[in-house]
Amino acid sequence: MEKRYLVGVVLLVLMAALLIWGLPGASEQDSPADTATDTAGARVSEPARPGLADTAGYDHYRQRASELGPMPTSLSGTSVDGDLQVSANGDLLINPAIRQVFDYFLTALGEESLEDIQARLAGYLSDQLPPQAARQAWALYEQYMALRNAMEQLPEHDGSVTAMRAAISQRHDMQQAYLGPEVADAFYGLDMTYDRYMIERQALLEDADLSPAEREQQLANLEQNLPQGMQQMLHDTRAPVKLEQRTQALREQGASEAEIRALREQTFGAQAAERFEALEQQRQEWDQRYGAYRQQREQLINSGLSHTDQQVALARLQQQLFEENEWARVQALDRMHAQTP
Repeated sequence: MEKRYLVGVVLLVLMAALLIWGLPGASEQDSPADTATDTAGARVSEPARPGLADTAGYDHYRQRASELGPMPTSLSGTSVDGDLQVSANGDLLINPAIRQVFDYFLTALGEESLEDIQARLAGYLSDQLPPQAARQAWALYEQYMALRNAMEQLPEHDGSVTAMRAAISQRHDMQQAYLGPEVADAFYGLDMTYDRYMIERQALLEDADLSPAEREQQLANLEQNLPQGMQQMLHDTRAPVKLEQRTQALREQGASEAEIRALREQTFGAQAAERFEALEQQRQEWDQRYGAYRQQREQLINSGLSHTDQQVALARLQQQLFEENEWARVQALDRMHAQTP
């Protein structure tokens, strides 16, 4: 019950945050231009590693794009996240939006094959960018995927501050090696800043030599060193957590739903309060379905079936109880349960 509550709080925080905030140039045969800069960003540089300019795969997937059907369910009705930009010379400008575009299409993994996803991406790049910039973007995509695959092979660490520092340093080195400093900073700079902040925050929380007042002051100093936008993000994401804690406390004290709604309206406004209620209802419905699934899953695990038959039966059970776009979430929660003692 405690695990389900914690998962529910995390999901509520993420969803609540969404509620509250409410390259012209060369021909198809041309190669990327030499390194240059632009006021809106930096252009893609001439490849520093073998294979960067080899975009034969781009032509293959671009041709396949016209053969694809409708967008997968999870992306249906959505817009591509990320605004690709080009310089006056038609070169792709390096910015975080490039990775956002890649990740937008990759979120459909599990709903459709990587081959189809890459065809959709190639088609999008061809539609949105001049030929030269589209090929530069595809070259970055191939480097990005190589990096992702390499990072997936990294060993797990024990969760200690020392191990986390070593792990983040290793990831940073890999990002620089695969993408180059400029692209790595554009793609992962904010992530790296946030990860380092969280590690140092954990170090302060575990430092037994600090008094409560010293710890609080050093935590405040650590947060003040973050970029202003990240400080605001932390403040905004904590608000739903605090609201959930206050809501839970009021319910334990016997508060009515009208009192709970008044608290939400006072904190975030009437419209957000309505959406909180809708989200809470959806979460409760999900918890009921997932709880029923877990019970049946345990029965299958303990049924004496072979491992292969168990996997077939579990897949069939997931198909019976959940929509296709929910399967990945179910499987992720199953992995969390398996890893938690």
